[in-house]
Amino acid sequence: MAKILIVDDEKSMCSVMGAFLEQAGHVVTACTDGALAIRSIIAQKPDLVLLDLCMPYIDGFDMLKALRGDPLTEAIPVIVVSSLTDLESLGRVVKLGASDFVYKPIRGEKLVASVASVLARRAA
Repeated sequence: MAKILIVDDEKSMCSVMGAFLEQAGHVVTACTDGALAIRSIIAQKPDLVLLDLCMPYIDGFDMLKALRGDPLTEAIPVIVVSSLTDLESLGRVVKLGASDFVYKPIRGEKLVASVASVLARRAA
């Protein structure tokens, strides 16, 4: 069981992803705002973050950059969850240090498998 923070500006996506992960035994919280999410990550220290790229105010790229640039959050695994599939976006998230990338629309088994894989790598 892991503590997972979902960061997505669409509440319905937070609910769908949360349901899949809770069914797999994880404890899930969600934020729909990037700035609030950064504060939550520092305060809650989740085991893993699921991060959407397309959000208002602070997008996922800037959030990932901020997380990797802060010693308090740099080691927390981040799985990017996005409908952006272009090579430029994928290259940016790899350079910024994302642990994995899951495409929208979400398939529950793929999301749960990605989370399990990233958590297993972190534990090793």
